[in-house]
Amino acid sequence: MFSEVHSSYNHALLLITKPSLQATALLQHLKHSLSLSGKLHNIQRSLEDIPGDCLVLFDMMEADKKIIQYWQDVLSRKNNNLKLLLMNTPDEYPFRDIENWPHINGVFYVSEDESRMVEGLQGVLRGECYFSQKLASYLITHSGNYRYSSSESALLTHREKEILNKLRIGASNIEIARSLFISENTVKTHLYNLFKKIAVKNRTQAVSWANDNLRR
Repeated sequence: MFSEVHSSYNHALLLITKPSLQATALLQHLKHSLSLSGKLHNIQRSLEDIPGDCLVLFDMMEADKKIIQYWQDVLSRKNNNLKLLLMNTPDEYPFRDIENWPHINGVFYVSEDESRMVEGLQGVLRGECYFSQKLASYLITHSGNYRYSSSESALLTHREKEILNKLRIGASNIEIARSLFISENTVKTHLYNLFKKIAVKNRTQAVSWANDNLRR
C-alpha cells in the first residue's frame, strides 16, 4: 500500500504499466525527484482502491483498446482529487481520444525523456496542466463534452468570475493569488467551490466552460 507521503503537496504516485526492471527504475527515479511515495500497479490487473490526491501515470505503450476502456471506466468513477497523466503516448494519438480520459492533467509523448516527465509532474503538483500548445488549444476550443447552460454563470460570484478569467489566460494558482492580492489557499478554495458550481473536474474543463458561458 501507499506509505505515508512526506511531500508538502500530500500526493502519492501510482504508475500503471507492465511490471519490469525498467518500470521499477522509473518509479524510483520519479519518487526521488519529486519526494513522493508511490507504487507500481500491473496495467493488466484490476484496481478499485485509488487513494485521493493521487498522481496516476498511465503507460500508453502497454495499453490496447480493451485496457484503455477498462481504465477510463475505473477512473471516471473516482471523484477524489486524482490527476491523470498519460506517458509513452504515440505522437499520432488523436486529441479527441485524449479528451475521453477522465481527470486528464497531462500527456507525455514517446519522444519525451525522464527529465521532461519530472518537469511536467512538478507543474501538475503546482496545479498546472502539462499539454502541448496544440492539444491545449484543442481542449479549450473543441471540447464537446463540457457544455452547460449560461444560467449557471449567474450563480458565480464576481471573484469566481475573475478567477475563471485568469484561468483562461493560463495563470497558475500563485499568479492568480498575486494578481488578486489573496493567498494561494484562498485561490484553491475558490477553485474548489467554482468547480462544484459549474460541474467540472479540472482547469481545462473550467476554461472550456468559461469560453462558452462568460464574456471576457
